Amino acid sequence: MDVLSDFLRKLGYEVQTSPMQKRLINTWMQWYKGKVETFHNYTVYNGLESIPKEKKTLGMAKKASEDWADLLFNEKVSITTKQQKILDDILKANHFRKMANELIEKTFALGTGAFVVYQSNDKNRSVNIDYINATMIKPLKVENGEIIDCAFGSLIGDEKYYINIHTRQPNGQYRIENIVFDVKKSQYTIGELPAGVKPIVYTDAKMFTIIKPNIANNIDMDEPMGLSVYANAVDEMMDVDEKYDSYFNEFEMGKKRIFVDPTVMNVDINKASDDGYVRPLFDPNDTTFYALQQTEKGIQQTDFNLRVQEHDQALQTAINLFGDKCGFGSDHYSFTKGNVYTNEAQVISTNSKLYRRLKKHELILEDALIYLVKAILYAATGHVYEEDIVIDFDDSIIEDKNTERQSDRNDISMGAMSLKEYRMKWYGETEEEALSNLPEQNEPMP
Repeated sequence: MDVLSDFLRKLGYEVQTSPMQKRLINTWMQWYKGKVETFHNYTVYNGLESIPKEKKTLGMAKKASEDWADLLFNEKVSITTKQQKILDDILKANHFRKMANELIEKTFALGTGAFVVYQSNDKNRSVNIDYINATMIKPLKVENGEIIDCAFGSLIGDEKYYINIHTRQPNGQYRIENIVFDVKKSQYTIGELPAGVKPIVYTDAKMFTIIKPNIANNIDMDEPMGLSVYANAVDEMMDVDEKYDSYFNEFEMGKKRIFVDPTVMNVDINKASDDGYVRPLFDPNDTTFYALQQTEKGIQQTDFNLRVQEHDQALQTAINLFGDKCGFGSDHYSFTKGNVYTNEAQVISTNSKLYRRLKKHELILEDALIYLVKAILYAATGHVYEEDIVIDFDDSIIEDKNTERQSDRNDISMGAMSLKEYRMKWYGETEEEALSNLPEQNEPMP
């Protein structure tokens, strides 16, 4: 049972997430954790009984999510405002660099994430940021694909939940309701809020912001929640793990396969079956042995040639297909010496698939970070922040910054770019700061 959705329904709210989306999130979560029960668990028959086995996995869902998080939000990303010290202190107190990277990783895995800001009575951290994954996000009202009203939950005990409900009012304010409740046999009991937390708060700023991969949902087109970055690469992940498991089995089976006539083996009379057949006395979980009646000379063995090169090629092809489906391009990953590596020698090009997809994802993340900063500064000052906020992403991994900077200098010389635009781009300044910092006409160009 979806406890949060059921509780909200009893309060009179209707969660906008479809049953299909909930099933998808559960599937994506299994792939993110590394094992999908219906796929990775299987059996092998050894001639007497079926032995349970578990497929090996390369964990490509986790790796793809990690890689997108590192590309989008690393230590070089900068956020610039006119209230920089206030912002920096709050971000540092909330371990923002680390936690935001983790949230983006989970967002690309599960399709949706959220930053939620609220005031705190903690003297060391006056403003708190919650980092919410898709399982605890419940959209309540959607307009043109944007989540307007939303509830966010967290588990604070075995059967105890904290939930806050954000609803936009007709005057533009937001009403935030905080509730703690217990779940016992599907019965809900309202509990006490933590010290200093008010049941209802009104704010002039939106105190949450939704992030998701910039991918159209082709599975449920009316769903407001986002799509996992590997939602359309499940077949490719299955293919990767199938081949990776086969790689392991190649060595396991390649050492030798032994066919045994049970009549020449030691037997355990106490384990005789109802039909009078006696069981061989060897480990039934060892699939190296295969019991076979009427084998000549009692024992036969086979010795296979290992197909290492064929497996390497097949696995590389499967990984290439997966990387391409996730937006990295077909040469992003390399399977070498039993591990998956990110290719360091990728072609630096603004026309590459990776570059274009990265810039596309940055569009949504930039807006989300701007709304987050406004919520933080509102919580810190009590006033709506209306000044410029500059988000400077780090594209140095796939861009030649020196070449691009020289190109911009050439544009200035030709009059195609102003010094103000140059300073805003390369120094991370607001428009006002860039204008005030323009050099005198007799000073050299940067």
